[in-house]
Amino acid sequence: MDILITVGIFPPDIGGPASFVPKIAKYLINKGHNVKIICLSDKEDLTYKNELNVIRINRSSPIIFRWLKTIVKIYSNSKNSDLIFVNGLGTETAIANLFIRKKVIRKIVGDPVWERVYNKNLIDESFDDFQENNHGLFITLQKMIRNWSINKSNLIITPSQHLKNFLDKIGFDKNIFVINNGVNIEQHNKVVLENNIIQLLVVSRLVSQKNIDSIIKAVKVMENENIILNIVGDGSEINNLKLLVKKYELDKKINFIGKIENTKLNEYLKNADIFIQASNYEGLPHSILEAMNFEIPILSTDVGGCSVLLNKGERGYILPMPVSEVEISEGIRKIINNKNEAKSKATLAKNYLNKEHNFKTNAEIYHEKIKEVVKSQ
Repeated sequence: MDILITVGIFPPDIGGPASFVPKIAKYLINKGHNVKIICLSDKEDLTYKNELNVIRINRSSPIIFRWLKTIVKIYSNSKNSDLIFVNGLGTETAIANLFIRKKVIRKIVGDPVWERVYNKNLIDESFDDFQENNHGLFITLQKMIRNWSINKSNLIITPSQHLKNFLDKIGFDKNIFVINNGVNIEQHNKVVLENNIIQLLVVSRLVSQKNIDSIIKAVKVMENENIILNIVGDGSEINNLKLLVKKYELDKKINFIGKIENTKLNEYLKNADIFIQASNYEGLPHSILEAMNFEIPILSTDVGGCSVLLNKGERGYILPMPVSEVEISEGIRKIINNKNEAKSKATLAKNYLNKEHNFKTNAEIYHEKIKEVVKSQ
């Protein structure tokens, strides 16, 4: 079977699709399928190499030119494909598929319209409120295009019931299937919260919805305490965040790691004592799954799929919304001052991960769904 995968972010980018797509691509290749990947990349990463068949398009190109190039690339590379598996570039794929009419499975991990307008500070609504509220012509048109492209899919896969509810509400009238995101379960002889300096870890795209600035401000609140914050990732907010660190004179407390390979990321996960996710919305974040895999105590907002992962605080610590530096600093202190409880929650999280989010188990479900769609009339 020939499969084309489209995705907006891909290694060395950081983010859920960038974690998922290489793993599922390798799994499908090991099952005997031919896989091509079309993705967007920063200009400096266009020659980035890995073992997969990847076609990269410069995301910094003028948007009309980028859109046209992406549509043409999808069209030309999917002519001999049995299926297009959409993990991003959904509208571009839907337009290209008007001419080639291939079977399409689309994975939905959020609402790209909400994320786009929120990160541009055009709205300050929550994910759910945004779906219910009326907006001006510019945003309404984007919602209509989003809905149209989603409805051009043969099957939608989503990692959480919350996102399935979102799809039901926008009127997708075909099959929606929930498959948990997963990680390769590993055993780590890891000790947390026992060193003199507590290492905090953030792994995230650096965009406004992730509230990295509030985490930095929380470190300022705790600047006289023995903590270090490592921020792994890159994004449009990077310069603003670096200016904030400089303003607060936190250069010795906060490290910007940038985009790194998964093997290097594992080193930061091994050394981390507390994992922080302060986003206004998440589908079902791979970053938290990886932190659970390393049995790191989690401090997270209770949004989207995180609600299931945290289970009302049974498997981690909940940040109230809206996020503030005070609440984050208090959450960090609570974990540090309740080490045994935090370790117990991390163990429960690892046990849950092993049961519900094992990548090998869930990847086979993807494989079966792909075969079903290709065989369907």
